[in-house]
Amino acid sequence: MEQAPGLANQRAVRRHNLGVVLRHVSDHGPRSRATIALETGLNKTTVSSLVTELIGLDLLVERGLDYRGTVGRPGQVVELSASGVVALGLEINVDYVAVRALDLTGEERHSALEARDNRRVSGAEVLEHVAALAADALAAVNEAGLRPVGATVGLPGLVDADRGVLLVAPNLGWTDVPVVDELRRRLDEPAFPVTADNEANLAALAELWEGAARGFGDVLYVSGEIGVGAGLIVRGELFRGSDGFGGEFGHMTVERGGRPCGCGSRGCLETVVGLEALLERAGMPPMGPTGGSAGPVRELVERAHGGDEQALGALEEAGRWLGVGIAAAANLLNFQAVVLGGFFGQLAPWLDAPIADELEAHVLGAPRATPQILPSTLGPGAAVRGAAATSLRRVFADPGWAA
Repeated sequence: MEQAPGLANQRAVRRHNLGVVLRHVSDHGPRSRATIALETGLNKTTVSSLVTELIGLDLLVERGLDYRGTVGRPGQVVELSASGVVALGLEINVDYVAVRALDLTGEERHSALEARDNRRVSGAEVLEHVAALAADALAAVNEAGLRPVGATVGLPGLVDADRGVLLVAPNLGWTDVPVVDELRRRLDEPAFPVTADNEANLAALAELWEGAARGFGDVLYVSGEIGVGAGLIVRGELFRGSDGFGGEFGHMTVERGGRPCGCGSRGCLETVVGLEALLERAGMPPMGPTGGSAGPVRELVERAHGGDEQALGALEEAGRWLGVGIAAAANLLNFQAVVLGGFFGQLAPWLDAPIADELEAHVLGAPRATPQILPSTLGPGAAVRGAAATSLRRVFADPGWAA
């Protein structure tokens, strides 16, 4: 039987208002029903009904009375529930796979990371490992009485987000891998909501929502991993470009005829500031096949702290190349801030000055239009955290998603 248009509209309005109330509590903290009504402009009776429904969905919880010295009986304060829904963030990168589960308050409820060289194995084998991590995470959160609402996987390359396909990942050597379909099949959860996106995009969103970029509208997030990527935030929203491939900062050509890059071109920024190039310039051995990047980055930091001249020279050179790339992007996009993520964030104390020098020399509107340089506050886990938060934000946009 067809639903009456008026009834459908009423339900749409109610779902919208549920989101308004839930987001208001998320943005402004614990509130009484009366305070929510006053601050959102919604009717008190409506707010009371909406809060009751959100409590029933285990998205809000009552925590006590609101004593603010106001006239009348104090009201019950409600806050986000940590015992209801949870979302998974997954990440496949060149040297690791990871999972993180966050509840609605943003608290971590499960995490795991496996260092491994994913360049030396097939996509199918790597997806088996990721699916196993996801299955363990789902088992853990189910045992804790939490309700999984979805998962997002971050990938190091060009991603068709609508289809969940990794189109090309130069540093992995993968093309046209249907990551979302393969993960659903391996999890044996065909209806479980799974999406995919570029890892730098997800890290940029995490920094915007809760990290170094919070409060800024126009930001360049630069990700330093084995490869180099970026996420662009324009007017508070992720900028993807016409095909969804925006942000490939590491593949800007900075040296015509320079070193060959994994993408097939030459002289890409990644060839002079990527981790392998940086380790070589610092006189350090290349990464081992299974050790991941954490150890070499830690050693590089120790050498820099110890005054190792070759390490300091390598960082100076990397900072200058980064500054050249960032200045070109700043002239094009006029963003307010640059967030240095991945290992760049860990090396920021040595990269900041040479980057700043290049910005001063090459940004046309300097000093007025020179972006601030900010180290990531979320660290190397920004992408996987952003992946989990992406699914949670669907709940904030439409709490019915969690029903």
